[in-house]
Amino acid sequence: MREIVEQVIKELTVSRGEAELIVAALLEKPRFGIYLNDSVDQGTRKLLHTRLMQLKTGMPLEYVTTKMQFMDYSLHIYPGVFIPRFETEYFIELIGKLVDFVPERILDIGTGTGAISIALAHLYPDAQIFATDISDIAIRCARENIKKYGLGERIHLTQCSICDGASTKFDLIISNPPYIPSSRLRSLPKSVRDFEPMLAIDGGQDGTQFIELIIQQTAEYLNPGGVIALEIDEDTTAILKKFLQVSGYDKFSFKRDQFRKYRYLFIGNLKNEKSKDIN
Repeated sequence: MREIVEQVIKELTVSRGEAELIVAALLEKPRFGIYLNDSVDQGTRKLLHTRLMQLKTGMPLEYVTTKMQFMDYSLHIYPGVFIPRFETEYFIELIGKLVDFVPERILDIGTGTGAISIALAHLYPDAQIFATDISDIAIRCARENIKKYGLGERIHLTQCSICDGASTKFDLIISNPPYIPSSRLRSLPKSVRDFEPMLAIDGGQDGTQFIELIIQQTAEYLNPGGVIALEIDEDTTAILKKFLQVSGYDKFSFKRDQFRKYRYLFIGNLKNEKSKDIN
């Protein structure tokens, strides 16, 4: 096993600690558990070699193992489905802190793995959640994760664009939409640019194409007093502020993520805060 860790260090140019974490993830063991039995059978060695070669091409670890962690939830994920980031975990925490009511009906647009819906189902145990995605593989992935957590009766999946065919109104509409400006796609890390779905990343010329569409198309589906919560690119706050003002919205604010970047747009009434956010 020590030889394998050394090989990972050499092939991926990472530290020993990072190599141990990678091997642990590939073997589905705790980090220091990899050394408990130092012998490695031929089948395990071949599996590790195959997966290491996949990682060397730039493939994300989550796609290699088909597993990922989101908050307290261990989820299945497959190549072609967007990998949720830490910022989205923080997004869920913010919603719990800022939304000044308990939503009964929630719409999750672009659900991907179903991570947001699953987290919100636990945050709001009595809520009914409607999750949409245009991608067939994302819907299949989300369905598998929703079934794993026994939430099939509360999270309703629909394959569609945004909220096509919705027949009800919602208290909370949430989305982590494509928001990277097209001009910046080439500068993304190889693991993102070459492997993750552009459908879930490319936000159009200035990164606001789908955000504006979501705001426009969901307006009639939001209950009075409801909230729309969206992840955004920090460089688009001025563009979105102007769009919202022209569209007649006067209650909105941009919130920072855990890295102090403006990452979230909330439309609607929130709990009073003392933080200096953009309004």
